[in-house]
Parts: sequence; C-alpha cells; structure tokens
Amino acid sequence: MTGRSSLHETVHCGRLTLRNRLVMPAHTTNFAVDGAFSARHLAYHRARAAGGVGLIITEGMRVHPTSLGRTNTVSAFDDAVIPSLTELVRVVHAEGAKLAAQLLHVGRQSGGHNMLTPAWAASPIPWSGTAAVPHEMSADEIAELVAAFGAAARRVATAGVDAVEVHLGHGHLLQQFLSPATNRRTDDYGGSLANRLRLTHEVLDSVTAALPAGMPVILRISGDEFIEGGLGVEEMLEAVAVVVDRHTIDLLHVSHSAYVGSASIATQMADMSFPPLPFRHLPRAFKQAFPQLGVLAVGRVDNLANAQALVDDGDADLVALARPHIANPNLALAVAGPSRECIACNQGCSGRLEQGLPISCVVNPEAGMEREWDALRTAARRAKPGRVLVVGGGPAGLEAAIAAASAGHHTCLVEAEDALGGALRLAAALPMRAEFGRFIAEAEALARHAGVDVRLGVRAGEDLLADGWDHVVLATGAEEVPDTRFAALPLHTAVTDPSSTGGHVVLVDEDGTTTALAVADLLLTRGCRVTLLTDRPALSWRVPVYSRPALLHRLSGRGFSAVLMRTPLRLDDGVLTYADPLSGENGELENVSAVITIGPRSARTPPRHTGGRVVGDACAPRTALEAAFEGRLAGLGASDTPDVRAAAAALRGRL
Repeated sequence: MTGRSSLHETVHCGRLTLRNRLVMPAHTTNFAVDGAFSARHLAYHRARAAGGVGLIITEGMRVHPTSLGRTNTVSAFDDAVIPSLTELVRVVHAEGAKLAAQLLHVGRQSGGHNMLTPAWAASPIPWSGTAAVPHEMSADEIAELVAAFGAAARRVATAGVDAVEVHLGHGHLLQQFLSPATNRRTDDYGGSLANRLRLTHEVLDSVTAALPAGMPVILRISGDEFIEGGLGVEEMLEAVAVVVDRHTIDLLHVSHSAYVGSASIATQMADMSFPPLPFRHLPRAFKQAFPQLGVLAVGRVDNLANAQALVDDGDADLVALARPHIANPNLALAVAGPSRECIACNQGCSGRLEQGLPISCVVNPEAGMEREWDALRTAARRAKPGRVLVVGGGPAGLEAAIAAASAGHHTCLVEAEDALGGALRLAAALPMRAEFGRFIAEAEALARHAGVDVRLGVRAGEDLLADGWDHVVLATGAEEVPDTRFAALPLHTAVTDPSSTGGHVVLVDEDGTTTALAVADLLLTRGCRVTLLTDRPALSWRVPVYSRPALLHRLSGRGFSAVLMRTPLRLDDGVLTYADPLSGENGELENVSAVITIGPRSARTPPRHTGGRVVGDACAPRTALEAAFEGRLAGLGASDTPDVRAAAAALRGRL
C-alpha cells in the first residue's frame, strides 16, 4: 500500500508515545559480540529506524548467565553492556524512532546439552524429547533471578531506553512458571494460578522499582500456548486480568506459542505454509477484554495492508512486523512504486538463527551487513556506467539485473524460458511454497521499474554474448540429476502433471529441505498415498525447528508415512526394495506406482564467455538464499574499479 494512513498517526499507549503504530519487535539476530551490541547491530537498527518504524524492541537481553545459551546473544547481567546499548539508543533516536529493551530468561531451552551448567526451569521437564533435563530452581535461585531482572532494568534505563519489555511468553522461563504444562512444583510457586503467577509479580515489582518514575512497561505474552494441558486464551485472559490489576502495564504485546518440541514452536515464526494473519483472534480477544490497555499484535503480519486491517478492525492499537522489516527496512515509509515484501520462507532468518549464525534474508541479502553493502553500492554508483548482460532469470539473475540497473548500468536480462523465476517457478507450484511466486513477481516488477531490458524466450548465443558488453553475469541455474538406480519420475513432471504419479508414490529424499514435504503435501492433496524414504536418521534435516513440526503436522493423518535409514536399491513390478545399512537386510514397499528422487542437482553449463561471472546454482547448486546474495553482489560488482573490487571483497566468504 502507498500513502499515509492511520498506521502513521502519532499514538499514545499509556505513558508510551510513538510517531506511528508500526513496531519492529524483538528477534534474535546472533550479531552480538561478547554479550554486547555490535557495530552490526547499530547499522541494522539504524536502517530500520531511518525507514520510519515507530518503535524498535531490542532482541531479548539475557538477565542472568544461565540464560545465555550461546556466545552471540546480548546480556543484560553485566554493566559492560551499557556503553553499546547507549550507542544503540543514540542511533535509533537520531532517526526519530524509540527503543525499548526486552528483558528475558529463556529457562529450560538455554543451551541444552551445550552448557557446562544446567539450564534453569520451573520443573525438571525438557522442552523436547532430545533436550537436556533442566534444573528445578530453588527458592534462593528464584530470588537471585528476581534481583537479576531488577538489576538488568536498572542497566537498560541507565543506557537511556524509552521503555522496557518483560517477556512472559514463547515458553521462556516466566511462562514456564505460569503454565501448568511446565510447572509441577508443590511450593509457593506451583499449583494454583496465584502461585504460578507469583514469579511474574515479583519480577514486575523488581523491574518497576528499578526504573525511573514514569518509564513505560511492556508485557509480552503468549495468548495461547497451543499445547495440550497448557495455557489457552481463557486462562491467559484470567492471568492478564490479575497482572494488570496489580501492575501498571502500558502495552500488552500479544504473541503465541510455547518453546516445545511440537507444532506449537512452528507457529512462533509461522512460515509460508500458514496464511497471513493466522493468529489475529488472539490480540482481538485481549483488546476486547481490556479496551483501556494498548495492545500490540504480532504473527505473520506480512505487510502494511495486513497491519492496517488489524488496526481498522479494532484488533490492536500497534502492529509488530519482524520479518517484514528484515526483508524491507523502509517498510514503514510506504514508498510509491514496486517494493519487496517478506515471503515467510524462514530460510535466512530462523533457518540461520537455529544454526547459531547471523540472520540474513532471501528477499534482502543486505540484512545484517548494511555497512558493507552501503559501501559497495556507493562505490558502484560512483563508477562509470556500462552495458551489463545477465543470462538467466532465476533468483540470482533477477537480483543481479536489479542491482546492476540500480548502479546506473544499462542492463539486459535474457531468459530462455517464457517466464522468469528459474527453479523457484517449480517451488511456487507447491501449495506449501506458493509465496515464492510473490518473490518472482515482485522481483520482476522491480527489475522492469529499474529499466532492465527483460527478454524472455531468448538464449544467449554467440552473437548476443559478443555484443560488446562491459560485464556479463551467468546465472543459468542447475538441473536434476537422473537417478540411475531405477526409472525415477522427474520431479518437474510429478509436480506439473497430476496424471503421472499413480496411487502410491515413494519420495526418496536426499536433500533434506522443505521440498520433499511440500511435494508430499501436493501429492496427498491429489489423493495419493506417500511414503518418504531417506537414508538419513531424521526427516527433513535441513528444515529449521521453527518450521518442521508444523509441516509434519500438516501431513499427518493424510496417508503420509516415512521410512528412515534405508537406502533404495531397485524398483521391480511395483515393489521397491531397500537396504538396511546396519543389519544388511533388505525390505520392501509394495504397490508403488512411482518413485521421485529429490536429491543433488547439477550446475547447468553456462555459455562460454571470457570474464563472465558465474553465480547462483550455475556456480554451485544451493538455495535461493545464496543465489540472491551472489546475484546482488555480482550486479553491484559489475564496475571493475579498485573501490568496487575492495568493497565487494568485504562481502565474500561472510557468515
């Protein structure tokens, strides 16, 4: 949407006044260095503040060493954090936004088997079947925690933040005490709601006592844990009523989920298999119950149109957009013309988050490396414009063409097919991954708006390549490798031709990404029975925990099954024989109508061109995340000047 709307009006929530209703909520970035905010943080948040957001909430600042879990998180338990947070406040304020600090203890999921000391929890219940058993906190440790929250609040107030958010949601420690699913205590902190809320009261008292008079307090909750025996909407409405009666809360941040090894955790950062706004009923329930209280909504709010709908319908006063701000730092500006939006693929954000890596983004490869990309763009725009040819219209080619045109080059993009998108076109044909279609459409619109000469159905022959180009980017993609063990049905055929598969399809997954699950979903929708077979000990091993449980839940009860740690051998007359690598014995799957192998792809040989830059899958088959990064790097690096080469070098090999 374009133009200004009620989203951009000054808004008052209790003692908190913001320039608009748009919030970038807390999200872990893995940018921290030695427990402090880094230069990477400063550039990242400066870009979003300059992009017009009203409020930025820091990623969760750990109030106690037992909450760290890994080395690249932000701590609030040491005065050493104050200088870096002070600088972050200055940077955000300079761009007209306000900054709140989120304080939390993650509890039982802190570090797990990686920590040399046990994680703290309300009760000794691990968060998943493979997680470490946490330590049930003693009364002395609870008192230590309460004091730690107060000390952390004092530190962030000293740094000059505008508000403090206390995290009572997402299955973190305070929620572990509140929820009957995770609190089995028999002392004053367990049993009744009053007892299970005792720690929350003590923490809020400690925090508010440490803050300057009048500083706003935000409370983040999970409106529904989505787990059996846990906290539902009614229980949380009752709990919040008790809290707001006793404490001054300026803004209620209504999220959802618990950190458990089930589909609940995958709702926290709902991926593209969910529709937009799937949890809007939760902020609505709390706004109706507490009309005097400012309510902040969050959860798969993809764009400003979604945000506007929440405000217009009275579901919330403020709207939080985390991944959309990662994808588009200027989201709040509502600039006219084509723009890019989050597609909820969860590849660069939660996928890298789970691995302990700095977050990135398929839509916005510059996320987390704003300084380096700004330096490259500045150098590229200072260089003399030239003629750039991009061969291939997949994600790498599209990004290269857009970037080259943005630097002032006369850019031509040729694609052999009759449509852009490359491998993402096939992904977009899968209902679970349909949002990749929006990625293609938005990238194409932006390329044409930037003046790229897009030529479809054109192959890069010798004459075209020899047409005096100053720079050539070769982004010709990759192709399936035929499975010679048996007559496997090509993936493209299985997806595009409903009559090709028959009634019982075996998917041989050697890839581990979402592809196998998304293909299974499509086939199940067609009425097929699907067996996923893999030689690995786990399903979909490359899919982040923030997506995998919900995707598997989506397949359950529909004729889907899986066979793990088995290697397919041959297919004869509808019988697929597989081997058990441990016992050496063979097994069989009967009545198999088709076998589809989802495995390694081979880089498509690009046309010969001396000095051409090969990027994306044509360089090495990977995912859209790497393709987009390399494409943009090649496009901005098209000018062969010393400054451009130096700036581009700073982005190669980065995590």
